[in-house]
Amino acid sequence: MKAVFLIGVRKTEVKDISLPEIKKPDEVLLKTKVAGICGSDLHYFISDNVGGEPVPYPCIVGHECSAEIVEVGPEAKGFKPGELVAVEPSISCGICDQCLAGRFNTCRRVQFLGHPGELQGCFAEYFVMPAQNLLKLSSSTSLEEAMLAEPLSIAMHAFNLAGLENTAPVAVLGSGPIGLSLILLLKKHGLASIFATDRSEARVKAAIRAGASWAASVEEEDVVKEILTRQPLGLEAVFEVSGEQEAIDQAVELVKPGGKIIQIGIPLPERISYRISKIRRKEVTIVNVRRQNRYLDKALRLIEQKEIEVGWLLTHRFKLDEAQTAFTTASDRLDGAFKVAFVLD
Repeated sequence: MKAVFLIGVRKTEVKDISLPEIKKPDEVLLKTKVAGICGSDLHYFISDNVGGEPVPYPCIVGHECSAEIVEVGPEAKGFKPGELVAVEPSISCGICDQCLAGRFNTCRRVQFLGHPGELQGCFAEYFVMPAQNLLKLSSSTSLEEAMLAEPLSIAMHAFNLAGLENTAPVAVLGSGPIGLSLILLLKKHGLASIFATDRSEARVKAAIRAGASWAASVEEEDVVKEILTRQPLGLEAVFEVSGEQEAIDQAVELVKPGGKIIQIGIPLPERISYRISKIRRKEVTIVNVRRQNRYLDKALRLIEQKEIEVGWLLTHRFKLDEAQTAFTTASDRLDGAFKVAFVLD
């Protein structure tokens, strides 16, 4: 089968490798249908060190996907070949202190699809996952929408951690696919004062389409000044979705005393900084978001019931053989790219 390998900084290679095999009775062999390139996948493409951890090239990444069942193990009950599924990428042990506390996303023994050093990803024609990580698709959900449920699930987890009232003024700093999914979700929950930023003018326009009440490019405007002119007391919560130090600094300025900074974006450096005089005097709560915690099924329901429209977030489609162009398009945001995906026959 074909698989996309990251082999170095900004380098990919498509190789023919052996078909993966079912090794445990509860496992399922899957054929990849649609696989989205996430910002975390791009980190491994643009840098050989992420958060202080070296990237172990070569590696197969990818975790946002929909798939078709090809073969089922003897204990993979309730599934059969030919069925279409969305994939929960995180395999948790279920017995550690974190799992027993309901924190499956911080499981001590977590194995994550496409995380280098853990599991080979879905940027390949076939891959294997446990049956418990699969969610059947309804006839009303497309394969592309099913892939987009994964970034929406992260937005849902972050929203839940924020604990917001629907009157709260908020900001979303970084209007990529997760940021846009978050804006869609905030709008659905009735928040009227949603401020959004990005470097890309195309994404600024997309933020307005998603439901932001105000959006601007950080390249064109002093976004802190403009937002505080409109909300002089500051914001209840600021969702930082870019992972950039500049946006983290903006979040500190924008959040009101007693407010929250919700850190979704993954910074490339091992360390980031906060202006301590500001966050201490404001008594700001900083909440870090680790992927998502069993929200994929909830995200799928929102999509199935047409409560949130995510299909338009997918802007660019490529074949596996076009991996280098796909990754470059996503990382450099070429041609107004939001979500870039591999679409397989």
